[in-house]
Amino acid sequence: MDETDHQILRILQVNCSMSVSDVAREVGLSPSPC
Repeated sequence: MDETDHQILRILQVNCSMSVSDVAREVGLSPSPC
């Protein structure tokens, strides 16, 4: 797992109901790679 994966996991641990688009925006990715 790379740093982006770890960021995604941390975000989802805090708020698991976030949309894919919101998570992608938080980590700086487009929604499709998430």
